[in-house]
Amino acid sequence: MNPAAEVVLSTIAGTTDKDRLLVVLCNQAGESRLELRQQSFGDGIGWFTQSTVALEPSQVSELRTALGTGGNRGPSPLPKSFRRAEQPAWQPRVVHADVG
Repeated sequence: MNPAAEVVLSTIAGTTDKDRLLVVLCNQAGESRLELRQQSFGDGIGWFTQSTVALEPSQVSELRTALGTGGNRGPSPLPKSFRRAEQPAWQPRVVHADVG
């Protein structure tokens, strides 16, 4: 029996610092699906899921095609603002150690 496994693929910031969207890959008993989880942050509670949309592999493929990222179908029908991610509010800090 395979245990259920979840991997968070992406965390997408919401319109406020107390909202976010998680993209989660779920695998249970050899079956995979993608979940979109709308989460909110509550003081004293932390992050909690408000709603979940589960997508089967064929639905993920259709979504990619609809968004213009699933094949060579010509120019994307999406506005440019939908095709470019904004710079994140944080930047990773790279630290190098000098070896002497």
